[in-house]
Amino acid sequence: MNDSSNHSCMKTIHYNGSDIPLAYSDVGTGNASVFLHGWGANRSFFQPLTDSLSETGRCISIDLPGFGGSPPPPAPWSTIEYAECVLAFLDELRLEPCIIIGHSFGGRLAIRLAVKHPHRCRALVLIAAAGLRRSVPMLKKARIRMIQYTARIAKTLLPGRLGESIKQNLYKKIASRDYLDAGELRETFVKVVNEDLEPLLSSIQTPVLLLYGADDTETPPEFGRRMKTQLPNAQYVELPGFDHYSILTRGRHQVEHHITAFLKGLPQ
Repeated sequence: MNDSSNHSCMKTIHYNGSDIPLAYSDVGTGNASVFLHGWGANRSFFQPLTDSLSETGRCISIDLPGFGGSPPPPAPWSTIEYAECVLAFLDELRLEPCIIIGHSFGGRLAIRLAVKHPHRCRALVLIAAAGLRRSVPMLKKARIRMIQYTARIAKTLLPGRLGESIKQNLYKKIASRDYLDAGELRETFVKVVNEDLEPLLSSIQTPVLLLYGADDTETPPEFGRRMKTQLPNAQYVELPGFDHYSILTRGRHQVEHHITAFLKGLPQ
């Protein structure tokens, strides 16, 4: 199905015994770049950027399973299953090799793809990419553990709705907004955020462009600088005045500039 007015398409891929419908947008012609959005977002978040970049190449943005127009995965997934699902999508569209551009959670999937299927990735662009563990102050760790312990005790001593209600109210004091909003994807979210991809970085030989907003508190610039030290073939750019989300809205023109320059410098 293809809506020519907004280049919106659907493709059913076959992965791990399941048929998985994926919504995606496909604009432009030429060498392909595939865009993978962040957690809680969808492909429309990339639209201003892909509209501009499509003047020089093909831009394909996917609604990952559970987001936008794509239904949830058949079971709780980690980034491994998500990455393999993206690979199945690349196979369906016969895209090989291509540029993989990931924002936040999408950056995790780009890293997975580059590690396991390097021949499918001509290059990576990681925008505010997640995947590294954050250091947590000792006092904050102690508070989290105390709340978790109290929640478990309440659930054990007060079975039924009351115990569950107390447990959920306690967890709200330490849980992230993404966790609270995850709904049926909550188990998937827990799997994803507990992964540490840093040990994988040194095996990636693919050229990588790292773009981070200087004011990002979700995936801080320190993530990008750490990745730069681990990746054998990476460029790091820090953009002043932008946070985790504004880097793709107000900062879109700067991101476009750096991506365009990066792609021009790739071996033909």
